[in-house]
Amino acid sequence: MKIKSIELHNYRLYKGINKVVFPNGNSKNLYLISGENGFGKTTFLHSLLWCLYGRLMADIDESFRKEISNGGYNSSVINNLNHICRQQLNTEVTQSTLAKIKKQGYSVDTEFVKEWSHYSVSLEFADVLIPSIPCQSLKITRSYDILLDEEKVDILIDGVPNELTAEIGYEIFINDFVLNKDIARFFFFDSEKIVSLAETNTIEEKRKLCSAYNEVLGVKKYEDLKKNLENMRLRFRRKSDDVDSRNKLNSLLSKQKSLNETIAEQEQQTANFDSQLILLRKEGENLQMQLLREGNGTTLEELNRQEAVLETTRKKDTDYKQQLKQFLEYAPFAISGKLLQQTKVQLERDFNILQSQSDVRNQNSLLLNIKTEMQQAFEDITVSQSNKKLLIDSFDKIISKYHNQATGEASLLSVSKEDFNEFLALYSNITTTYRIEFEHLADDYRKNKQIMERTARSISNMQSKENDNVIKFIRKQKNESEQKIAELEQKIRQLHEERGAINKELAVVNRQVSELGKKVSIDDSDSKKDKVAEQLISELNTFLVSLKKEKKSALERRIKTTMNNLMHKTDFIGKVDVVVADDIIDINLYTAGGNIIKKESLSKGEQQLYATSLLKALVEESGIQFPVFIDSPLQKFDKSHANKIITEFYPTVSKQVILFPLLHKELTESELETMKPFVHSAYLLKNDNSYSYIQQVDINNLMKV
Repeated sequence: MKIKSIELHNYRLYKGINKVVFPNGNSKNLYLISGENGFGKTTFLHSLLWCLYGRLMADIDESFRKEISNGGYNSSVINNLNHICRQQLNTEVTQSTLAKIKKQGYSVDTEFVKEWSHYSVSLEFADVLIPSIPCQSLKITRSYDILLDEEKVDILIDGVPNELTAEIGYEIFINDFVLNKDIARFFFFDSEKIVSLAETNTIEEKRKLCSAYNEVLGVKKYEDLKKNLENMRLRFRRKSDDVDSRNKLNSLLSKQKSLNETIAEQEQQTANFDSQLILLRKEGENLQMQLLREGNGTTLEELNRQEAVLETTRKKDTDYKQQLKQFLEYAPFAISGKLLQQTKVQLERDFNILQSQSDVRNQNSLLLNIKTEMQQAFEDITVSQSNKKLLIDSFDKIISKYHNQATGEASLLSVSKEDFNEFLALYSNITTTYRIEFEHLADDYRKNKQIMERTARSISNMQSKENDNVIKFIRKQKNESEQKIAELEQKIRQLHEERGAINKELAVVNRQVSELGKKVSIDDSDSKKDKVAEQLISELNTFLVSLKKEKKSALERRIKTTMNNLMHKTDFIGKVDVVVADDIIDINLYTAGGNIIKKESLSKGEQQLYATSLLKALVEESGIQFPVFIDSPLQKFDKSHANKIITEFYPTVSKQVILFPLLHKELTESELETMKPFVHSAYLLKNDNSYSYIQQVDINNLMKV
């Protein structure tokens, strides 16, 4: 499928009919639509999404989601009308005529007003394949009239309406036969914004990526088929004659439906809160800029941080003073160094004397005890008195030989062993580490005091500026904004917790439905159908396991190959692991050595290459033939990466690639020269002060116009 033409009529910047025709006829697949900032590149891309999806584009485009959160869809589509047309409507048509048209519609006399009240966007496709309907072209036109408040979609197949589109509905037809909205962001994307794919961290983001993954790779249609078969089997059981089991099943199914509706409501609430958060954070940034302009660039976080620093330094100051006090208690010993040395010598001498005297006393006491006990032992020996006396005298001589007299030296100081050891420890500390530790402590105390005083002055200055009435008012607004952000974040966390509990309850109900469904008897008329459905579900389960495994391996291989081809670093990616669990997907990158690569650690350029590789892998693996539209191409890429994107990504990602570059910034002359062999045609967005229009230009003159 290729775009044959795009037509914008009175859409935002584009007044009147602005048509771009994309001719076929050669193998070149690139089309350039360029213009200065503010000339309508993003508006052009925005118009295509609105044409295809209307209010559903809020699920695809973040900027449109913000618009809707501000004033609703109706307010957004009213604002899409070109402002010159709006002015002419207000100045050229009377209020009574406008009121009449709003009430009764247009008449022959007022038909001319449509040119100012009506806008539209048309997309015409060639090489379209619609099952069972042979066709050469498909044209989708979405229009809106601000007076009638009427949005209309027209779909023409080979120039005429078709019953199929009316029968199944326009939205379903576009979703099923043109491009599903869940995968549209892989074909309409902003190169600068797609780095968000590399930062997919929240459960909600992973769930959205998984949904797109299943849709792109064709898994969802088989899962939907399986779900339909399961629902059909449940319908058979709801008609059962087994009243009790049927009632229980109906009760469980009602509860299941209620829980699913609650989850859907909570997901919508979460999406709304996320949109509000984006706006509040933007408002906070604007208020911070106002504070900067008013001379107070301090944020509340900075003020709180400074106060926390002051509190910490004050605690340290108290601790340092206490430690210094302890050190100062030993200062007299350190000051009287020579006297301390003499004291140590005297204490060692006295301690040795006392120790020696104590040893002598202990030894003599021991000998006396031995002598007494031996004399008693000799008395008990049966020998003659002369021999006994001789034995005792001999033993006394031996004992006398080891009996010592105490030294005559006197000690000056009486010191215990504990006191002596404590003094030696003090002496060792003072003569070795005391000075170094004291100097370090004093230095730390001095530095901490300087930080404490500087922080106190800084806080004082901040608080003095806060007394200014203008700054007070802005600060109040910013504090209120930050409080709202905190409240919203708390609500989002609470919703996530509630949804987790509901999901658990839903899992229990699903299991009960499944178990009860096996027990409920089925009418004979439905029994054969049920068996066929059961067999198909079993075969689908087997097929889905095989399909998911095959798609997972193919996607891993494509991402790895594409990233290594586009990056400077040879074989930088050693392995890609796609992990799909329930409705959540994670994509992990590994080095050749098996170490995981944190995607947030990649440079912005590398993150964009990763996101680009993921997009290319998904598009190629899906087999979906649809043009790719890229806003702000080559952002964040260095010269080497840009050349690889131009020569290897753009020519192969789709049969038709439409780029929206900002010349000389997002596309340089040298890059254009590299791109020329792949470019089919080029268009320039021009602006006549009040409106923009589109003009085809020769590719060789694109940079000169």
